Amino acid sequence: MHAWNRTGQTRVTTIELALTSTLAAVYIVSAFFALTPFIGGPGFITLEIVMLPIVAFLLRPILATVAVLVGSIGSAFIQTGFYSTFGFAGLLIPLLAVALGSIAFHYEWGAIIPWGYVLAGAVYYVLFSKGGTLFWLAPYTLVIASLPAALRVREPYRLGLLALYTAMSEQVTLNVLSISLLNLTGAFWTGVTPLMFLERTIATLGAFAVIVALKSRLGTRLELGHVLREVK
Repeated sequence: MHAWNRTGQTRVTTIELALTSTLAAVYIVSAFFALTPFIGGPGFITLEIVMLPIVAFLLRPILATVAVLVGSIGSAFIQTGFYSTFGFAGLLIPLLAVALGSIAFHYEWGAIIPWGYVLAGAVYYVLFSKGGTLFWLAPYTLVIASLPAALRVREPYRLGLLALYTAMSEQVTLNVLSISLLNLTGAFWTGVTPLMFLERTIATLGAFAVIVALKSRLGTRLELGHVLREVK
């Protein structure tokens, strides 16, 4: 259990600190495992996309953001991850995703935050992709339509939906930077749509499987009882 201080917020525990440092290191290592070619660039989408929902589940928002920030900076030094393509702006891709995902996992109504971000991302794509295929919006539509379920259903279905919300939050920032910085527009999006579907499926299902295993096998040892409870 977490100790509560007088301000009504939990203090950081030794286990959380250990998890934060461990997950930062694991996040760096995950950048070495390529999954699919990166859209519009010479790099690859890596196993980092699976790690983001897992980190969001295990750590509260501030700690999750710190873990991924440290991991992202480490990845930048070894020229992996999104930094090599977008520069410092690329750090926003995992940071926003893990922060929004952690809010969703740790607050009762937190799913509304990444849901709104994905909705805004869909609008941005429609306005600025300059003829991009509407098939690209299929997973966006799934997130937008699933909010009532994400707020009401119980485990394990809620865990799967929140993993999807985290994965799609990452996709939104990746899209925005690809359009605004790399000028990837028009028919380009038709060609990479199958890759995006594959990536988001791997990120969601892979993370969901790990999260369920952690929740069922190690929940008490890792003090995960706070997950999916409202943080006040």
